[in-house]
Amino acid sequence: MEKKDVMKQYVTDKYFSKGHWWTKIWQTIVAIVAWICVAVPVYWTISSTLLANNPRFIHAWKYEEGKTLFYFFDRFFIFAFILIAIIVIISTIHNNHRVKQHISKERQYDEERLDVRKRRLNNFYTQRF
Repeated sequence: MEKKDVMKQYVTDKYFSKGHWWTKIWQTIVAIVAWICVAVPVYWTISSTLLANNPRFIHAWKYEEGKTLFYFFDRFFIFAFILIAIIVIISTIHNNHRVKQHISKERQYDEERLDVRKRRLNNFYTQRF
């Protein structure tokens, strides 16, 4: 089976297949607009809080309430990150323990067929080389 046949069978993404120009244009525009929607608030927040004393940046706001809110959320997100990290570590340890102790370990292949294949390959190598 050739690579093109495999791609036709398993890959159904119109963006990366030949043709479909309107889909490519539309999805590219949506992706760019979405990244702008992410970048602009991040820039406004950083320029108005962390870079407030730097005159080279345009500041979206200079209110004290915004800085107070930003630093409040700063502490909140640090606490949330620590809490989520602890939960993820405990879940990983629990899952690893469960996999090692409780899930049965079975071979996914037939040993007799594997032995037959090995013997055939060894015979083939012996005859050929």
